[in-house]
Amino acid sequence: MLTMLRDIHDDVAKHYYDPSFHGIDLNARYKEAELRLKTTGGFNEGISTLAEFLTQFDDSHTTFLPPNRRVRVDYGWEMAMVGDRPLIVSVAAGSDAAAKGLAPGDRVLLLNTFEPTRQNLWRLHYFYRFVRPQAQQRVAVLKPDGSAITVDVASRIENKPVTELGDLVAEIEHDLARARDVGAAIDAGIFVWKMTMFGNPERVDEMIGKARGHQTLILDLRGNGGGSVAALRELVSRSFNREIVVAEEKLRDRAVREVAKPSRSAFGGRVIVLVDSQSASAAEMFARIVQIEKRGTVLGDRTAGAVMTSRIFPHKAGIAALAFYAASITVGDVRLSDGASLEKVGVRPDEIVLPSPGDLAAGRDPVLAYAIELAGGSLSPEQAGRLFR
Repeated sequence: MLTMLRDIHDDVAKHYYDPSFHGIDLNARYKEAELRLKTTGGFNEGISTLAEFLTQFDDSHTTFLPPNRRVRVDYGWEMAMVGDRPLIVSVAAGSDAAAKGLAPGDRVLLLNTFEPTRQNLWRLHYFYRFVRPQAQQRVAVLKPDGSAITVDVASRIENKPVTELGDLVAEIEHDLARARDVGAAIDAGIFVWKMTMFGNPERVDEMIGKARGHQTLILDLRGNGGGSVAALRELVSRSFNREIVVAEEKLRDRAVREVAKPSRSAFGGRVIVLVDSQSASAAEMFARIVQIEKRGTVLGDRTAGAVMTSRIFPHKAGIAALAFYAASITVGDVRLSDGASLEKVGVRPDEIVLPSPGDLAAGRDPVLAYAIELAGGSLSPEQAGRLFR
């Protein structure tokens, strides 16, 4: 534990983008954590101390990835912020969550002992995935009809240790691979592109190619957590007829400017971008670029406000039995062409359009339906909700 603490301290000291560490006395905090580790009551408490050493920066990109995580859990349900309400947005068929009565549209009042908010939700996701996976969780929810239930939900558990950086990368890539971009042509010359991640730039070219010839592109970035800078640059290049400054990344020792050159085969029609609280990184950057450059309309919910660059620094400790662990460290502060940062702020849409708990429960998508209406088409919320199922 002490070796791990020293390694992640050194990662921050050498690589964190802000050499003042936001005013935090890094060495003093190191000594406090060292003292706690020397008197820790057990493994889980020690891991929590190491995680807290990095989460003290209140930076969603600076986190501790614990050693040899043997237990992976699938909770069978997911929640997200919709406006200022934490709502369940999906429940896996056949899961214990479904059997216990959890359903989309339920408002989460308590997750174990925590009340989810916009401020702490990323910490809860991180804590329960990486630091303290739970075999069972107590969930209290308020149903759309006003009734309330509290249930104990069992997780699906898999034992599969992470022993190398490649294992961690493969796990993340597996999660991303489950999401695939899809597109659909609607009447009145509308093409809807559900872009689930910023992955391969060639995929951007393919989808823009399908959109060309339509009058309006509705780019649905809801739930898109970002991804490749190359894919973001390609999307900007394919959406504008002039050179665009994508962003300036301020590293500790230099600044790097990212510029997108216009493409000859760009989409020249109207652009409507849909975002929500899970739209992060490259997704919210593109939405903000559309606003800054007055290229189109952004609809939906305020985005995540998680727009920094980070690197994973892997480590090993031990002699006979090696323990793999890593630190994700924010190495760059990303600023857009207006000089502003989206970190902790997010993008406020031109028009706030939110699904209600009843919409989520019934599978309706009023946000997409409204976007199609703005583009001159017609699709009911019920039809929009079934478009990509």
